[in-house]
Amino acid sequence: MAFAAIVAVMNSCLPERQVADAFIRSPHMITIIAEPADLVLKYNHKGEEIPGFDSLTTEGQDSALWWSSRYVRYVDDSILLENYVNRFIEELRVLGFDVILSNAPDTVSTDSPQSYRLAISQVQLDEYLYPLQDEESFLDTVYLKTFNLNAVDFSCWFNLNKAGADNARKTLLYATNSAYDDFEGRFFNDPFAGTVRYRYSIDTLRVQDIYVMATYLGKKHAGYLYDFFLNQYIARHLPEGMEMEDYFHYDRKRNSITPAYEDRFEILGIQ
Repeated sequence: MAFAAIVAVMNSCLPERQVADAFIRSPHMITIIAEPADLVLKYNHKGEEIPGFDSLTTEGQDSALWWSSRYVRYVDDSILLENYVNRFIEELRVLGFDVILSNAPDTVSTDSPQSYRLAISQVQLDEYLYPLQDEESFLDTVYLKTFNLNAVDFSCWFNLNKAGADNARKTLLYATNSAYDDFEGRFFNDPFAGTVRYRYSIDTLRVQDIYVMATYLGKKHAGYLYDFFLNQYIARHLPEGMEMEDYFHYDRKRNSITPAYEDRFEILGIQ
């Protein structure tokens, strides 16, 4: 019975994978006319670290948050965007896209049905404290330890629409990822002291780590965009009456297709 169930699941996914394989093998050329963001919105949300924060005016809170920030105050927009956009474009080209910057000479016909405009409409960094709780039981006692880790969210919004079309509808895409202090900790029973102790180490997040994250996410988001077109293609080419059961991710290094689950662009809407 178990084997039959596995076969049934594999067979149910087979048409989707066959269509996905056809997209990956096809010699299609999708042109992306990219418009990078020109600034980074940066916010510090660590008001709990500032004495008397709640008694400050709105302007005073904004000023105190900025000057007390550990990361966003020191992140250089130019370096962050250069790391992100360069890696994003590089990976898109590796994946088979023809990428042209919006301010480059007009060397492509936007009348092609395979030409799209992609505006990176907003890039945002949010700095905050991430509460971490660790607990473990020894005999009949539960021991608890709490920490606040430094954390930064890197969020991007994209507008995607057909190029060369009047009043083209825009698809709004979104992705957010987080970086934290690197933390390791554990409870242990100290027989000499006759008590339970906690040993831990924290490798604090640095501004340089945020630049590295931007480079990594440039590549990752390029893969998200490929997956968006891949899944659009699958949905259009499935046998009549069949609907997609999964949203798929293509791993170009392994040349494999797997369910993406939450590792994908969120589609916020169509305007």
